[in-house]
This record gives sequence, C-alpha cells and structure tokens, in this order.
Amino acid sequence: MGLRAVALLVLLLSLPSSAFPAEVARIGVNIPLTGSAADIGQYLLWGVEIAVAETNASGGVAGRPVQAVVLDDETNPQKAADNVRLLIGRENVAAVLGPANSGNALAMIPIMQEAQKPLMLLTASATKLTTIYRDAPKNYIFRATLPDREQIKKLLDWAAPRFPRLAIACDTTPYGQLARQDLTELMAERGLKPAAVVEFDLGELDMTGKIRELQKTPLDAVAVLSLGREVANFVRGADAVGFKARLIGQYPFFLHPIKALPDRLSNGLTGVLGSSAQDSPKSREIDAIVRAKYRHQGYYPFKFVEAAYEGTRLVLQAMSEAGSDQGPAIRDALENIERFQGVSQEFVRPFSRERHELYKAENLSMGVWQSGDVVRLEQ
Repeated sequence: MGLRAVALLVLLLSLPSSAFPAEVARIGVNIPLTGSAADIGQYLLWGVEIAVAETNASGGVAGRPVQAVVLDDETNPQKAADNVRLLIGRENVAAVLGPANSGNALAMIPIMQEAQKPLMLLTASATKLTTIYRDAPKNYIFRATLPDREQIKKLLDWAAPRFPRLAIACDTTPYGQLARQDLTELMAERGLKPAAVVEFDLGELDMTGKIRELQKTPLDAVAVLSLGREVANFVRGADAVGFKARLIGQYPFFLHPIKALPDRLSNGLTGVLGSSAQDSPKSREIDAIVRAKYRHQGYYPFKFVEAAYEGTRLVLQAMSEAGSDQGPAIRDALENIERFQGVSQEFVRPFSRERHELYKAENLSMGVWQSGDVVRLEQ
C-alpha cells in the first residue's frame, strides 16, 4: 500500500464519530501500514477486513453493521500510543486490535488498561505482554497469536538435539531482547547456554561485522530473533562472509523479505511455522478471498492473516454476547466465551481469568524454505 493510499485510508476511517451513523459497532485497528513492519500490517489488514465483511454479511453485531477504524502506527511506539488515544477518545471504539510488534504493544498496553478497553494483540508476541496486568482486578489485554516463549520452546525442542553449539543474534528492540531472554532461560532449563550472542539495531543493513564476531566461535546454528527485513539482511551478511552455520528463527522467517531472497540464500532457512492456507476448509476459503480480493499471487504468511481474522471475530463475538459496547462488559465476555470457531479448529473456553492466550505450543510445527516454497517439516 502506497503512502497516498495509506493517508486516504486513515482519513476516511478516522473521521469524527459524528460522521458515522449512530447504530454502528465500532472497533479500532492500530497496525503498521508503513515502516519496518509494514508487510505484517498489510496481512493483518486483510484478516480484519475479511472478518468484518463476513460479520456484516451475516447480520453484524446484534443487527448493527461493524465498522473498523484503521490507523497506521508507522511501526513507531509513540505513534502507536498517539493512535490508541485517538481511537478510544475521539473515535470511541469498543475495543482495539493490533499492533504487529511488541515495542508498539508496550506503548499501547498501559493506555488501554487505564481506559478499561480490551486490546486484542494480533502478532505482537513478547511473552510478558498479556501478563503485565495479570494481578490487576481486571486484565484487559488478550492475544490471538502465540507468545514468543511458546514459539521459542518449539524452536528449541527441534534445534537442541541437532545443534549443540547454538548462538543468538537479536535486535535491540523489546521484541528482540525479550525473545533473547526467553531463549536463554529455556536453554538454561536444559543445562545449556548460548555459544555466542550478538546484537544489531532495527534497520541495520550491513551485518557482516556482527557475523564475523560469530565466526570466532565454532557454531552449529544461530537463532536470528528479529523482523523479516533484518533476518534477510543477516542472511545476506552471512553469505557475504561465507558463514555456514544453520540459521533458524520464529515466524518472521516466513515473511516477504525472506521470500524475496534468491533461492540459494533462502534454501534451508528454518523457523517456527504456524498454520497454513491448506489446513482446513475455512483456511482455504480465506486464502481464496485473499487471492481474489487483493489479487495476491504466490506465497504469503497465512498465519498473520489468520491471527487478525480470529482476533477480530473474537472481539465481535464478545461484543455480541455482552450485548454492550462498554469495555468492562466486552472484557468479561471474552473471558467467558464457551466456544469459538477458529479458522482450523474449535476452541473451548479460549480465554479465562488466568489465561489470555488463544494458542498453545501444540499448534505449531517447523518449516523450511526449499526452492522458494515453505515445506512443513516432519516432527
């Protein structure tokens, strides 16, 4: 989506509440349509739009059409905070969905908690996000994707028997630092420790210096914990200096910047893989919409579309069951949903007072790039 299109979308969807009909169910969406995580934001927007259209086609929420107010957080924590104040203030949305990354989520969470409005995290995955207010009388933070610790546990289950000398390369954002902490702690539980650790900044283009640091230590594999663009830059740097250790990681290993690499560079890159577009009749239906409505061809990370679709449907189901647009009522309804039909499975009591995570580690598998396609590994 170009900058002019983003500006137009924000202009049209962030008009004052008085510009819309009164009998509308309004939700806020705070995602990156520009900046370093813009590719993730595009997939999230597809999922939200598909869920809203589907809900409206089936009668909306209690007979009211659903309207999503979409703002671009620019992959910037301050902008994310400004946006969420606008969404819960002037726009008076019932709940907010987003963001894509954990740094922005950390900026949004205290605002949403204080306002007593539910925040449904979509792909922000730092483990602690849903538990920051766990001991508050009511916690307003929920998540529709897997937290990092569950992803990293799956990664380590696969990697530890294969790669005794495992290093960590992570970015300096909250996402990278908290993922590093999770991996280090999980390794310690197995009596292991990273063979080496290097850090890099988000947006860093030339990784060769950091990779030469790693070359000083005999290594079998490196867990690269960052966003897709930085993972791709790391891969290019490894190729430039002849670094041969296996590169492994999380969901970002399956984003567009990795797909855009030449096959000789992407072949063998291995990461934690969520669901695919072929897992169920519903996933195939959503995939068909993506390809028809958005004219998308080839590979895309279906998990991000799924997370946004399921997060949106969960919030709308809670609004319907609560019979209210008030934050506390919606929050309570989320904790008390008996059954939720997800894309590839039915969830029984998806949330509770103690658990605000939709997914668990058993929903994951490992995937590897082979000749430009992602292949699910046998467990």
